[in-house]
Amino acid sequence: MKSISLVLGANRATLSGPRSKQNRVRQNARTFAKRLRRAGFGVRKWTNVTNKHFSDVARQMQEEGKGDGRITEIFSAARALCKAYGNTGISPTNDVFDVRRGSIANANSKAVAPAFVQGAIDKLENEFGYEYGSRCAAQIRLQWELGLRREESAKVDLVKDWNREGRSLLVQYGTKGGRPRTLTNLSDKQQDALERALPYISQSNRPGVHNLMPEGMGDKWQEKLSYAARLCGFTKKESGWTLHSNRHERFHRLYVKHTGFQPPNQHSSVKVLQQTAYDVAGDEWPRLDAEARDEIEVTAGHSAGRRDVSDAYLGSSR
Repeated sequence: MKSISLVLGANRATLSGPRSKQNRVRQNARTFAKRLRRAGFGVRKWTNVTNKHFSDVARQMQEEGKGDGRITEIFSAARALCKAYGNTGISPTNDVFDVRRGSIANANSKAVAPAFVQGAIDKLENEFGYEYGSRCAAQIRLQWELGLRREESAKVDLVKDWNREGRSLLVQYGTKGGRPRTLTNLSDKQQDALERALPYISQSNRPGVHNLMPEGMGDKWQEKLSYAARLCGFTKKESGWTLHSNRHERFHRLYVKHTGFQPPNQHSSVKVLQQTAYDVAGDEWPRLDAEARDEIEVTAGHSAGRRDVSDAYLGSSR
């Protein structure tokens, strides 16, 4: 009988623990398997995976700039699959693969300081010399409060897709990969940001769709927003932050709200993070960390379990 692939083996393996944890293990194991295939390895059974395969995946990920925390997470899942199929030949530590825990992947936070973004919004709202100042301020507020990407915040249809009473917003235009998502349980601040944007809604060049871009301008609007960012110093050169930093700040807030402690990139090392998290939440901190990451990954427009996504915003906790 033809042997099944590593990916199919990951899907079929018998694992222990909560279903959410099993799903994350399977997803990360599939990532390991796909990287092996990309590297040209034809191994199809988890019983045949060796330390050499781990070493090659580590080297591949390091060359792509992936942090040791993310590699450790992938390797933990791959080990779990090897163990599930009776393969006990994998090194229990990652040192032999030149992967060392302790450093935080994406250790430098890109989250904008709330006082700065509020100041930038205030400046644009009072920038009477620029006709689009207030409109740009409304869009930046949407990015900040809802974590919308730049294009999403310009193209969101507040007329049809905002359910004010139900406190939800469908984000379906300008999304990455064309994947729509719904933001739910909107806070008062988020509802207020949407309310403030309403006066600037215009008919788009797509029949029946209204958005924040002036009528007939289309994607040239992005140039106007870039000019507004320069006016208020919201650039890497001027302040060290970009408009995308609003998204980082939003997910930083989400993490703290759910866990009660700061994300990894606010700490000097993984060890310090884990001790602080334990001091706050005890043995529950890994669960809170995982739940917060799942929520952030979905809110960001990806799938729960995409730790490369949450690592990029928060840093790795492993």
